[in-house]
Amino acid sequence: MGSVCGERLMSEPQESHELLVEVGRYRKLSMARERGLVVAAREWAHSIEREEDEWVLRVESGVRLEAEKELAAFEREEAWRPGVVEERVEAKVSLLSLCFGGVILGIFFGIQSVMGVEWRERGVAVSRAILDGAWWQTITGLTLHADGAHLLANLATGLLFGWFVLARLGTGVGWLAIVLSGALGNGMNAWGYRGEDHGSIGASTACFGALGILIGVEVVRRWREPRLRTSWQLILPLGAGLGLLAFLGVGEKEGRVDYMAHFWGLGAGFLEGWLLEVVRVKEWARVGMQRLAIGLTLGLLVGAWLLAYLH
Repeated sequence: MGSVCGERLMSEPQESHELLVEVGRYRKLSMARERGLVVAAREWAHSIEREEDEWVLRVESGVRLEAEKELAAFEREEAWRPGVVEERVEAKVSLLSLCFGGVILGIFFGIQSVMGVEWRERGVAVSRAILDGAWWQTITGLTLHADGAHLLANLATGLLFGWFVLARLGTGVGWLAIVLSGALGNGMNAWGYRGEDHGSIGASTACFGALGILIGVEVVRRWREPRLRTSWQLILPLGAGLGLLAFLGVGEKEGRVDYMAHFWGLGAGFLEGWLLEVVRVKEWARVGMQRLAIGLTLGLLVGAWLLAYLH
């Protein structure tokens, strides 16, 4: 068995480190150790050392070509094994942060109930107005609801999807991404209804944006795992998301459900989730940036309504 010396693991003591040459780099120590066992089975001396964010496997220079062939064969076998999604310990989401969105929507619904028709007319997302420059309606429309039942339905789905988004992106970045996905979805929906005075209200566009974010994040995570980089494993989250969209987001034929807004919200969220996971936002967005993102989220909501009343 190998011994540990700092961050260096070796199969046996080596008199000269230069005798060992690199044959592989891996993101995780467990992956490097698995490949190390392949080398150890041939009784070749090897080492595993940490270099920045990677683990480097080295073998004796005289057996380098043979070791590379053995490792290549091992990788081929691994690629054919059925993939199992790796369990990830997500960050804990406090109920206080999760309820943040519900409280904000409740406050806006209370204001809407007091202010009446004028408040609604200023905030509804009208396609023609948005394309003429009233971009703030893409945000204000998210805070309006037809009635209490409409609000509760959006809270039920939004807080459920939001829970997982916050766990994957962090509280601040998560809420900012959800609001932006809803705004982008309303903007795309306005383009889809260009030339018409189509009006849209409700946070459901952002709710399905949150679902899209989860799909985008999961697709990137699966792509990063060689064993999960198969057509079936990549299509699975997409199929699940579209299934939920069909079940929750279409509604009855004669209903008032704006299913196109839901579709655009899902699409916008998918692009956001994909991008944020590609840049690994959760890893470098520390507490300060998460707080800044919360401030930006509140600023967008308040600023959008100020613009609605100034125009």
